[in-house]
This record gives sequence, C-alpha cells and structure tokens, in this order.
Amino acid sequence: MRCSMKTNLKLLLSAAVVAALPSTTEAQPLPPFPPIGAGTVTAITAIPTAGNNVFTSVGHGLQVATICHDGGAVLIAFQNVGSEAATLNFLFSDGSTLSASGVILAPGREFDAAFNNKRIEGQFIFANSAGNTTVSLHAFDGTTFCEIRGTAQFGPNPPTFPSTPPASGGR
Repeated sequence: MRCSMKTNLKLLLSAAVVAALPSTTEAQPLPPFPPIGAGTVTAITAIPTAGNNVFTSVGHGLQVATICHDGGAVLIAFQNVGSEAATLNFLFSDGSTLSASGVILAPGREFDAAFNNKRIEGQFIFANSAGNTTVSLHAFDGTTFCEIRGTAQFGPNPPTFPSTPPASGGR
C-alpha cells in the first residue's frame, strides 16, 4: 500500500484540529432574528408641459416634485413630507457642475436641484428611521416641457437587537 506525503499531512492536520477542540464546547443557540420587511421599487415618471408641476410620493416621508417653468423655476424638489428629520445625500451633475454633498431636511423642508436649460443625472439618498430611499434620476428641460424619469428604491432599516443574548433554558 502506497501512501503519499500529502495524504499523511492531511491526516495529521485533521487529527491535530480535532485534538485541539475543547471537549466541553457546546453550541449556543443564536437569538431569534425578527424578519426584515421587503424593500420596494417605485417608478418616477413625469413629463409636464411648461407651467405645470407634478408631485410624486415615493413613500416613507419622501415626495419628489417636478417644477417645470413655474415662475421661471425649473427644478426637482426632494420634499420631506414625514414627521421626523431626515438626511438627503446626493451626487448629481447638471452637465457642467458636479454636486456631491448632503443636507438635513426637517419635516416640511426640501432640497432643490435646478436644471433650467440643462439636464440632471444623479443619485439622491433619503434616510430616516424607516429606512433608506435611493432615488436614481434623469431630468431634462425641453423648454416647452420637462422630462423626469427614474426609480426610488426603498430598503427598511433592520430591527434593533438586544445587546445581550437571551438566557438559555439550560438542560
């Protein structure tokens, strides 16, 4: 019978690992994890003619308003319509300027991204205690109309867990 050095080494390592395990080691049950709610995806599509506005509620305290040549304003407004403060972090370009920053939006406040005679391509992340809503957005000023297309993806925050595991029932 022929045994290779490789096989002998595997056997020796396996025996060493088993011998190193404490004989009193007992598996402890993990605490139960509450289920995390499912996320959602909401389409954002608005093509208002100049002088008109479209408001799209994407849920969880966020409303996206399309303002199309209303009093000279052409913008996307990210509005906190919830009852608590939220953060809005963003990275977007209007074709000539790249903006990357964040703001805190109190209830009833908004952040405006103007695109008069321009277009916007970017991502905006709205976060509050319910979860995170990531808006990927395209906006275009067509002078006599505006075009806004994108998605809002919501992911709920996971539940908080106790800092100590539950006591085991013993044997």
